[in-house]
Amino acid sequence: MSQVVTPFSAERGLSERHVRILDAAERVFARAGFHAATMNDIAAEAAMSPGNLYRYFSSKDAIIGGISERDRTEVAADFAQLDPSKGGLLDQLEELGRQHMVRKPREKAIIALQIWAEASRTPEMAQICAGFDEVVEQGLGAAVAAAKASGELPSNLDQARFLTALFMMADGFFCRRAVDPNFDAAAGAEALFAAMRGLAQTMLLPPADGQTL
Repeated sequence: MSQVVTPFSAERGLSERHVRILDAAERVFARAGFHAATMNDIAAEAAMSPGNLYRYFSSKDAIIGGISERDRTEVAADFAQLDPSKGGLLDQLEELGRQHMVRKPREKAIIALQIWAEASRTPEMAQICAGFDEVVEQGLGAAVAAAKASGELPSNLDQARFLTALFMMADGFFCRRAVDPNFDAAAGAEALFAAMRGLAQTMLLPPADGQTL
């Protein structure tokens, strides 16, 4: 008789076993890498039998998908909490950045780098990356648009170029944190935030015909 795999959905909430497996897999992947890690390694790290592990995830790829889905859902929920009535949106974005860029363990950056590398080779990983990027782009885009409407950011900010620049800076941050164990994540994040605020004042749309700056 074939095993029944317990359905996984971050939106419906994670069971204690799902959380234990995903946390264990992150530690194993960060230490050994996706290719060297085995389902037996993950089961041992999660303190369960391989057979029990397969009840929850059918493969390493399914576990990677579970990690990515959990992160995507968490980030989407964090962006949904941004609210102009709670204060400046840039301040809130910076605090969200500290949560995910500084307070999360370095292993998260290492795993992100591995996923990006796999995305260059496999369509499945590329789709996972695209789904995560879409959530971040939507959340950032909504926050920037609201900040422009409130006057916190210039109304003529070139939002498309601004978001592209933020994505590139954030990607570079995670790469540096992954490859350099001595990288000061807190200082690096503050430098990124300062650059974000500077770009927001200078990366402007050209004036329309007949208008002056």
